[in-house]
Amino acid sequence: MIERSEAPLAHPTLYGVAPGGAPLVFAGRCSQCNRIGFPRQTYGCEACGAHGEALTDVALPATGELISFAEVHRHHGTDIDTPFVMAEIRLDSGLLLRGTLAPQRADGLQIGARLCGTLVAGKPPGAALELRFAPEGV
Repeated sequence: MIERSEAPLAHPTLYGVAPGGAPLVFAGRCSQCNRIGFPRQTYGCEACGAHGEALTDVALPATGELISFAEVHRHHGTDIDTPFVMAEIRLDSGLLLRGTLAPQRADGLQIGARLCGTLVAGKPPGAALELRFAPEGV
């Protein structure tokens, strides 16, 4: 579910939208050891140290599996209302990300659940679109 509007992306260097509308995660791949790193950077591969042309940009589908999660009830920031759910998601590409889930409660979540990326307006309503993850089919 993508709540698209004319709002810009909150972090366009970290994620974007495929031509069909599905969210993408922007990462880097090392051609020497095939490691995928996020966020993408140009300093060198975290695994083998290769740099320069050995590092290429890749756009990965924002789909994967729920590895762990925690429901947050106290947060000092004003950019998100509590409760909210933070999670580790292993993308189908193998990349492990930490992100916020679109459901604000952990009720019914299960380790191993399939998740897909969605873009939702941040706070205040109508703000830039943020990448969140939601259980498939929700």
